[in-house]
Amino acid sequence: MTSPAATATALPNGSAPSSALSSKGSRFSEARLVPDTLAMAWRSLIAMVRNPGEFYDILIQPVMFTVMFGELFGGAIAGDVKAYLPTIVPGLIIINALTTSQSVGVDLREDMDKGVFDRFRTMPMSRIAPVLGPMVSDVLRYLICTSLTVLTGYVLGYRPENGWSGTLGAIALAAGCAWAIAWTFLFLGTVFSSAQAVTSFTVIVLFPLTFLSNAMVPTATLPGWLKAFARHNPVSHIVDGCRYLLDGTAGSSGDVRTAILGSLLVLAVMAPLTIVRYQRRNA
Repeated sequence: MTSPAATATALPNGSAPSSALSSKGSRFSEARLVPDTLAMAWRSLIAMVRNPGEFYDILIQPVMFTVMFGELFGGAIAGDVKAYLPTIVPGLIIINALTTSQSVGVDLREDMDKGVFDRFRTMPMSRIAPVLGPMVSDVLRYLICTSLTVLTGYVLGYRPENGWSGTLGAIALAAGCAWAIAWTFLFLGTVFSSAQAVTSFTVIVLFPLTFLSNAMVPTATLPGWLKAFARHNPVSHIVDGCRYLLDGTAGSSGDVRTAILGSLLVLAVMAPLTIVRYQRRNA
């Protein structure tokens, strides 16, 4: 059998091996998408375990936000903390999920800056698995984050009217919407030139969307211009859908459908754009 080294020596300028590698890479791109994506997801999970700092936003933030905002605003908005929990807990489920989703773009940009994906390009593996893998593992982050928000609210005295079935539905809705929106932040990771730029821009985008909504206060209490913004804010529809699933007393099934359809639309647009942009940056 002819060794790769001998083939490279026998052929001038290395042109034939290059085309062979290209053909091989194309075959692997089609044949190994699923196993390579799972391998990249496992790599991402291992990186999170070995770097405990990456767990702060999913372990500490849900507990801290629920206790802090519940105790801070409960008396002023609803008269007491327990009466405020049906308003704040569904809102914080969405806020915590969305703020967690922005980290995937930062992680992608850091890996690109370190040259990790240059190494991946030389390996016989799917060319989009390095993008899909972290997105698969991030689902676990969203589920943990949203579940801790609900559990903290439960400890404070919140009891969803629809029980655990409604709670699981709200967690699934929040995680699914966050996963779809995360593709936008992943796209930003391929556009900006540094992780710091990605972080700065996502904060500018997330703060108005999350806090200028009905997540923490009833829309009816807002001034006219802000009320109009909050009512048309897509986050408000997701929060209303979450409230409907948890308690059935606010929002409607239409808000759930709107949240799902909106997330699917974002996914259908941003996922292909992100993959195309990533492949161009790593061509």
